[in-house]
Amino acid sequence: MEEREVTIVKGGQETPFSRGILARTLAQAGARVELAHRIANEVRSELLAERRYMVEEEEVLARVRSKLLRTDAVIVSRLDKWRVLRESTEPVVVLLGGATGVGTSTLAADVARRLNIQSVIGTDSIREVLRKAISPDLLPILHKSSYGVKREDIRIPMAEEERVLYGYRAQASQVSVGVEAIVDRGLKEGTNLILEGVHLAPEIILERYKDHPNVCSLVVYLSDPDVHVDRFHVRALGTSMRRPAEEYISHFREIRQIHDHILQTALQTGVQATENVSIEAASDAVVAFVANRTSGMAEKARKQEPSLLFDAGTPRGGVPVQRGGSG
Repeated sequence: MEEREVTIVKGGQETPFSRGILARTLAQAGARVELAHRIANEVRSELLAERRYMVEEEEVLARVRSKLLRTDAVIVSRLDKWRVLRESTEPVVVLLGGATGVGTSTLAADVARRLNIQSVIGTDSIREVLRKAISPDLLPILHKSSYGVKREDIRIPMAEEERVLYGYRAQASQVSVGVEAIVDRGLKEGTNLILEGVHLAPEIILERYKDHPNVCSLVVYLSDPDVHVDRFHVRALGTSMRRPAEEYISHFREIRQIHDHILQTALQTGVQATENVSIEAASDAVVAFVANRTSGMAEKARKQEPSLLFDAGTPRGGVPVQRGGSG
């Protein structure tokens, strides 16, 4: 005799119980992958053993919470906040700043996957658009790497020790025009998105949105310079040597100077700082920060629809945007 399957019921709608979707949901909320699959299998087995073939969603969630409390209680609170955020109609904008090579692009992609956000935009892409529109004769700094501005690009008297940070801040200020336009449009149209890149200077762009309830501003850092250097070698392999590690390492002093400036100004302005030694730990920290910051707002605007916990559904709005190289 063919085994019957479990159906989840919520608000008059029915959805087949998928262990894969439930396990993926728990993993995205921060549970270990093996734990997520074990809990999903246990819940299904229990329901079948009890011959519970039509089950309200909240009962399934209660069983999941009970099992999590015995193994990883931290995930319970995170799961509830994450679930509210996923079902909210309020737009969420995540700004991930950080120096070249600290991993903002990789981290942004992982956070986007876990929050089901489809638009991930690198500030380097915004800079490229501006470069097409503005001549290097008019804004020479815009047409250099964030760490590669020369004395001749700066049209005012400048001490050599001030050159790197002046060039970085000047370029970040120029790119911030495009960043603000994208963020403001996203908030106006209710589009969820993540912006990442070196140009999200805390004192220029992150400070502006620091108190906005829909915007989550963070900076990423690497406290160990040796780990930072190693990232360039790893990234060069991952990009088929399109941008050799040596190009970055030859400017590592300047990159590290910008790194320390970003971290220092983040601490001074009260912007959240997250170390990215482990992508899993950093992603957990960013998702937790976003959920904690926006869960109250999201709860008020929550949709009355079937939970995405048991329905793959449609990703939270937006159109994917290709990210460019870092620098």
